[in-house]
Amino acid sequence: MKKLLVAALLVFAASCGYAQRDIVTKLCFADSVKYPFSSEWQYLSTDIYLLNGDRFSKLINEINFENPKGKGFFKRGIDEEKLEYLFITAQLKDVKFFGDKDIAYPIYNFQINRDKDNKYQTFVSDKIDKIRIIDNLPLYSASDKIDADIKVRAITTNQRDQMVSLVATQLQNISKIPTPTAAVFSLLREFGNFLEANSKRKEYRFSTTIRLFEQKNFDTRLHSIKIYALNTENSRPILLNTEALKSFLDTTANPDITRESLIQMLGYKQYPLIVVANYKSLYKMEQIRGDEVNQSNIDKRKLRIENDYKAGLINDETYRQEKDFISFLTVFANLKGMMEVYSLNFRMGNPDAITNGLIKVMQGYRQLLKLYDEVEYKYRTNSTFLTVFKSEYTSILGFASLYLEDDQNLKQTKNMVKTMVALEKDMKLTDPYVCENSLRSLRFSDIFKRSNLEQTLEGQIILSQIAQFEKFLLDKSFTADISKLRGTKSIPQNISAPEKLKEKANNTVCVICREQALAAVKDFYDGLNQSYKVAALQKRDSLAMVVENKLYGYIEKTELMEKNIKAQYGDSLPASVSFLRTKLLEVKRDMGNLNDFAKTNIADKSLDIINEVNSKLQSYILSIEENLQYITEKRPDFFKPVPKDAPKQEKAAATSVEEKPKTEEVAKPVVSTVGTVEDQNTKKE
Repeated sequence: MKKLLVAALLVFAASCGYAQRDIVTKLCFADSVKYPFSSEWQYLSTDIYLLNGDRFSKLINEINFENPKGKGFFKRGIDEEKLEYLFITAQLKDVKFFGDKDIAYPIYNFQINRDKDNKYQTFVSDKIDKIRIIDNLPLYSASDKIDADIKVRAITTNQRDQMVSLVATQLQNISKIPTPTAAVFSLLREFGNFLEANSKRKEYRFSTTIRLFEQKNFDTRLHSIKIYALNTENSRPILLNTEALKSFLDTTANPDITRESLIQMLGYKQYPLIVVANYKSLYKMEQIRGDEVNQSNIDKRKLRIENDYKAGLINDETYRQEKDFISFLTVFANLKGMMEVYSLNFRMGNPDAITNGLIKVMQGYRQLLKLYDEVEYKYRTNSTFLTVFKSEYTSILGFASLYLEDDQNLKQTKNMVKTMVALEKDMKLTDPYVCENSLRSLRFSDIFKRSNLEQTLEGQIILSQIAQFEKFLLDKSFTADISKLRGTKSIPQNISAPEKLKEKANNTVCVICREQALAAVKDFYDGLNQSYKVAALQKRDSLAMVVENKLYGYIEKTELMEKNIKAQYGDSLPASVSFLRTKLLEVKRDMGNLNDFAKTNIADKSLDIINEVNSKLQSYILSIEENLQYITEKRPDFFKPVPKDAPKQEKAAATSVEEKPKTEEVAKPVVSTVGTVEDQNTKKE
């Protein structure tokens, strides 16, 4: 029993000796940046920095290799082992992408030798650049982060099998992955590089980044930093000041970490440090231009998304939103096809085909806008949509809007549909100016046959919106003015009363407003014309009496002139007398017209005809008197009676002289007081 206890104590002491040979990786610092990473930052990249590599020699010489005292069974002890490698591994925890097992793989393997003083040394450069061990690994399979557990082993001559065992275990784990990817093959290649370097006793450094996406432009930001200090049980206490680094992470908007900046901020030279920098990457959609959207490219995109999802490269949320976006692209592609059909019909010049094509474009564009509204509402609080997808939706909407600018019909259709969709979401009947503008856009639908509109959902919506707007505008802007005008007397003093309403009616696109307003204006003018007609008929009666009084005198004068000409010249007339006789014939013609117009019944005629008759009566009177005056001035003797006795001749001459000014007096008031409605308005002005 005593022997067994002694043996157990010796075994425990030996195991303590082994424990003292461990190199401890102590986590000295762990912090994350203050940026609010959301679910769309779904990929992780990890860089590893090795600082103070030249201090490894100091570290390994602090490992305790003293042989426990004893003989017999324990005479071959620890002192016969020699350090051969410094082996550093990184173990990724909970990475479902590589299967259910944790993945551990080598990142450094340095040879250890002895110097002239029989001390251990290893030549590790202090300028080893960072190693990116993983690049854009999906985080959906590892919650929000991936921990890389760093282990450092001092491998002795009797422990070489540990490295081979590590590789064997990981290869077995990888072999269980059902569908190996390029990233898995990259890891296999790295294990091969390690085994080759180990067999040739060469230094090994991790060189193959495990990259899941090739040539994809991700937006990447620093997420967190961990710092591991390496020491042994015999090492001095680690005094690492991380205040400068923490302040840098907390106050910098987008921290940029480099090897040089880490060395400067940490200022630590005592023992080797391993810095693990984790980065998160934002998922980026594959951008697509409007010209590239066709069914073939949509099918290719759909297949790629399905493959990425099955391979675990995108999470459930991204997959769902990508499918919604593909549906959106399909609607856009259909709209492009409708526009192409319309353009073809437009070139052919078939009016019915053109309007039918525009109706199809109207339906397609509304479907596109409505689908976007549904998606936007569905994901209104989803950061992945707001950050990643929304800009691509608006880009496609921009292309649609641009294509609908190709001609005036398409442009007006676009404005009409945008107005219709906006009103479907919120139709406010408060501001007449806004309603007028909205109605103006909707009124483009007038180019379609009403029967065609009524057969489509979009047409029914537009007709309903137009009816609501017109009722509102009629009640709000026109009813009061129409009532006011109808209550105004139709008299010349109120001739300007309809002007304001007439202007509003001519400027509105509200059909029922214009119709009712112009009907009120017409009724006012009809009443005004009736009053003008009464005045014009009264004036015509006055002129008829004047004509009746004057015609007898005109007849006497023409008869006297003809007698004198006959008496003096017979049938042989001098040229001058022949010319005056022509004037006399004009007088007789005007007298006949004057007599006819004076007897014409115009009571049931329009105002324009009555004014025209009055104007004719005035012009004939004036023409007759001007011609008689002209003849009198040239040959006053033509108007003297044929002499029978002197007193009669003198009396006739005197009568002729007295009638001249009397004729002028009669003519003047007729000209000055009689005129058309337009003449009276002109004189007023």
